Amino acid sequence: MIKKSITTILIFTAFITTFLGCNESDDNNTEPNENIIKIEDAKLFDFPLFGITPISIEIIQPTIIDNKETVYGEINIVVPNSVSLSKIAATFTSNELNLSKFNVLPGNTSSLNYETQNHIYTVVNVLDESEELLHYTVNIKKEVIQTPPTLTVTDFKFEASKNSQLTNDVTIEKRVDDVNSQTIYLFVPTGTDFSNLTPTATFDAEDVFYTQDSSISITDVNTAYPTTETSFDFAYPKRFIIVLRDDANNTIKWVNVFVDVKNPVAIENTDITTPDITTTASSTSFRGITTWKNVGNHILEFNMATTYENKIPTSDIDFITARRNFTSIGLAPKESADINVLVIKDLPVGEYKSTAVFHSKFVNHEATADLIQPVKLNITTNVTN
Repeated sequence: MIKKSITTILIFTAFITTFLGCNESDDNNTEPNENIIKIEDAKLFDFPLFGITPISIEIIQPTIIDNKETVYGEINIVVPNSVSLSKIAATFTSNELNLSKFNVLPGNTSSLNYETQNHIYTVVNVLDESEELLHYTVNIKKEVIQTPPTLTVTDFKFEASKNSQLTNDVTIEKRVDDVNSQTIYLFVPTGTDFSNLTPTATFDAEDVFYTQDSSISITDVNTAYPTTETSFDFAYPKRFIIVLRDDANNTIKWVNVFVDVKNPVAIENTDITTPDITTTASSTSFRGITTWKNVGNHILEFNMATTYENKIPTSDIDFITARRNFTSIGLAPKESADINVLVIKDLPVGEYKSTAVFHSKFVNHEATADLIQPVKLNITTNVTN
């Protein structure tokens, strides 16, 4: 009787164990809900445009945490410069997205204007388009066409704030172009120390170099133009040459910087009276009656013949003439030379006055002739018996 009871208990225990084991197994094998969408599958890996082949396309995927989007994605597209940005449409196919599960809004039939703004595209559940899964901010720009540099000194000046000897900024007065070169002209006040000037310059060039050694070939100039504030010596006989290069297009241009004054002639005595002369049958010459000096920064030469004004008595005849002495190459900076005066013969007794107007120009810089101020010498002569 005891044996039979034990057997019954064992059978009952086995049944309970089996029943509980079955229930536990059922709980562990619960199938996942197929209706839950993995938004990782909704990512875009291309953004085709209708009728347009992009030059480049960059896709930055949205940030996804726990199957939820936390940061929008970005799509940056560059199209050819000839493409109009006013009407651009996307053309999504099954190559870019599983269209049985997802859709993209706005759709393929929507043409958008990207001229002044970007647009947001949204990946949605195809069965419920109100369920927004991922977002992409789409930015479309035209290709920037790189134009070659013009190889130009766009600005060159001496700012008063950087040059204590100047009271006002000195800017380019004139530009003169040649085939592969240019000369820029700047005029500082008389008395400026040409050996200590600090320029401010800007350029349109890939590389900028300079030299003050005119014996060096332009193609061999390799001293980079300084990017920091630097003082230079522009005093004669030094030259200042800026070399502009565009290696990508194998072009080069150089610019001569010309710095001088507009009134480069100083006369030692601008009002002179010759010794008295008598009425004679021959003209009277006064040599070295005064001197003139080059106070500029380049060699001077005649621009045109001396003219005369303020003649007393009034006459069409130049009864008093003046002549400046020159060397064969002109008058160099800081050099002086004599001025000679000639009074013509047979003048009646009386006082004669005339103002000689001297016209100068810089050697090899005829372009500045109209900028150089003439200088005047007032001459008085008394003719006696």
